Amino acid sequence: TCIAPSLPAHDPPDPARLRQLTFDDYLAAMIAVADGLDRPPIVIGHSMGGLIAQHLAAATPCAALALVSSAAPWRTGTTRQAMAYTLSYLMPVLAGRPIRANQKAARTLVLHDLSPAEQLELAPIFAYESGKAYRTMVFGGAPIAPGAVTCPVLCVNGGADRLLRPSVGEDLAAFYKAEHMIFPDRGHSLVAGSMVSTVAAGVRGWIDRQGLPPAEPSFQAGAVV
Repeated sequence: TCIAPSLPAHDPPDPARLRQLTFDDYLAAMIAVADGLDRPPIVIGHSMGGLIAQHLAAATPCAALALVSSAAPWRTGTTRQAMAYTLSYLMPVLAGRPIRANQKAARTLVLHDLSPAEQLELAPIFAYESGKAYRTMVFGGAPIAPGAVTCPVLCVNGGADRLLRPSVGEDLAAFYKAEHMIFPDRGHSLVAGSMVSTVAAGVRGWIDRQGLPPAEPSFQAGAVV
């Protein structure tokens, strides 16, 4: 069984409500989903969703945790490529106002390694995000105590990621004593459909090696930039 719940005010996007929502609100919503399952889930989180997934695994029993292009629970800075877009987001993030990735930023920083057709398909889904939640992430306001996550952890990163420096994935894998998969020529959007035969297959193989019960529920904790 696989479920992919939307974060609050994401489906459909609701900028007015996002103005009020925080990282803790996102986490509470995902904990409520996990509490409704009949057994500990395998949790897969991408980008900010990966940070939410880490906190979920620290707060409630999880069978396994896969972190795909995941943010870390500490301040990590940004990349050289992302610096050109930082100023346009700085004031809204500091003020806690909703933010939205523009099409050029999405294509340049997140979708750059995908085919033109897939870029065209995915660029429109970059909707609004809570500035307050994003601020918590980028300024390291959601720390996790060492040892708080006790389930098996996998970290997955693209070697050509333009949002996360290579050290982020390396340090995250070291923090959790996790297996670390790196796809050298891939960027941040490792959850794109074209990655099923490579990235998703690698994650599935890792899950299979954990020896978990075959009927284990799973869900994706969120996919945002």
